[in-house]
Amino acid sequence: MTTSTPRTSQTHRSRIARRLDRETDMGYQKALNTVREQSDDLMRQLGLARLDASGCDMVLRALLQQDVEFWGPGIGAHLWPTSYHPLFMGLPAPMSPTALEAVTRAGRAADLQAEPSGTFDPSWLAEAGVDALDYDCEPDYDEDEEDLAPEDMEPLDEPDRWKRHVLAQGQRSAFAMPAQQSLSSALRKELREQSPKDARARLEQTVQDQPTAVEGYVLLGDLALGTRHGAAADGPKPSAAELDEARRWYECAVTVGEQALHFFHDALLWREENNRPFLRALFGLALVHCHRGSWNTSEQILFALLHLNPSDEQQAGVLLAEVRRQVGLPAPRGEAVS
Repeated sequence: MTTSTPRTSQTHRSRIARRLDRETDMGYQKALNTVREQSDDLMRQLGLARLDASGCDMVLRALLQQDVEFWGPGIGAHLWPTSYHPLFMGLPAPMSPTALEAVTRAGRAADLQAEPSGTFDPSWLAEAGVDALDYDCEPDYDEDEEDLAPEDMEPLDEPDRWKRHVLAQGQRSAFAMPAQQSLSSALRKELREQSPKDARARLEQTVQDQPTAVEGYVLLGDLALGTRHGAAADGPKPSAAELDEARRWYECAVTVGEQALHFFHDALLWREENNRPFLRALFGLALVHCHRGSWNTSEQILFALLHLNPSDEQQAGVLLAEVRRQVGLPAPRGEAVS
């Protein structure tokens, strides 16, 4: 009996190409040509017999040349970070020219580094019932199926797996970002009393005068999304133009803010007020990419955010689960795929 060679259909190619374009901004036709050239070979290399949502996602990750951790049989995720990798050059699509200009203006002032402020202890996760990952004993889903228990081969996502990573990594030092990344209390009060139009003009002048003011860029991103209370996952979906503007400002905030995190392996906790602008920038940028359908990029940013602030006052873990549901990955038992 002849075994057929796995091949991608035109429908699957179009679906993967649309996602590749949203992640990289390369243009749909170029993305489609890339998928046509590589998808069949990648299916064989990945051992995919069919292209369900998980399979399409795995092909996309291979096209993006990303290392993958399995969060279930055939269900991929970015590798969990052991340190903060700057997003400036690390995302699938390049940062905007506005972000490049912002980090150039920040210049030498951006060399100010985060300072030690305490310790992060994840033991509360164990008290909440989270099991730490044992990196030596995790199921290897690349093994032959007969070597694994049937329950280990059930294709279910584990969207809270990040908590197990955090617990396994143990205690870390906690740091505080430079005060120059935050706005003064007086300026915050002034902005609250202004109309959105006047606040936007004041903030645009502020980031020119104070190029390391990450909070100024964050507030401009918030205004682009029509809020003064921070980006929120449960708000109405913004228009494409609003998303593009918010993305530019949040990219400025992230690009300028992460200059203070050279070779950074530790935690930036929400309890430190000066950390909040940068943490809000990461969340806002991840939310924008979720709304755009660039879910791979959103996941990458959320991994960085949750690694920095595992206490997760911003509910980034909830957004991460939503991102993975939007991809169509098989939800854990008892959860419906939206």
